[in-house]
Amino acid sequence: MSKLKGLVLVGIVSAATAALWPAAGGAATFKGVVVARERNNVLVASPAGLVRAVRGAAAVGSQVTFASGRATVVGHTNRARLNGIVVRHVGRTMFISSNRHLLALQSNDPTPPTPGTVISAQVGIANGQLDEENEDDVGQVSSGTISVQATVSAVAAGSVTLTVQGQTLTVQLPAGLTLPASIVGQTVTIQLGLAGNDNQGDDDHGDDNGGDHGGGGDG
Repeated sequence: MSKLKGLVLVGIVSAATAALWPAAGGAATFKGVVVARERNNVLVASPAGLVRAVRGAAAVGSQVTFASGRATVVGHTNRARLNGIVVRHVGRTMFISSNRHLLALQSNDPTPPTPGTVISAQVGIANGQLDEENEDDVGQVSSGTISVQATVSAVAAGSVTLTVQGQTLTVQLPAGLTLPASIVGQTVTIQLGLAGNDNQGDDDHGDDNGGDHGGGGDG
């Protein structure tokens, strides 16, 4: 897939979900719950469920406010709301993308939503883990591929393994494509297939430190 096609695809996915999610907006101050840690950043879910990456360090479950470029812990909670697109199921783990950030939810749902489903989920937080308590299906993305950010833990011939809150997700690459070992440990933006087709060959590797730092769109 060419870089141009990849960029067009990201626009399609964003447009498909914009009507379903609250806008991230450009406010300089916001509050939320830390739902994951990602290198030098924390992933913060707003009360409406949209995830943003901001610089800082805080435990999962911390309630924070973000202003003037820094996050301040103001409390703690054992629940959060998440809006996202289902990407994969691996055993009990459901991987979702919220604002292009991958999250790993533990789920006991006997009939989990299929990849590509847009969900709004309440999660419990315990020992740094997110446990799905209930979720509503609120839509479906029309595209079969989505752009996500994640940290690479390993590369192999024809595949790349991502680490998501201690869980691993191995993605198959197009035939004949192998990514360089130098990207291990870096955060990358990569295209994932939503129906088992995995990576479409359009990746922008390099440490992006989470990308949005308090802003961002849907996806």
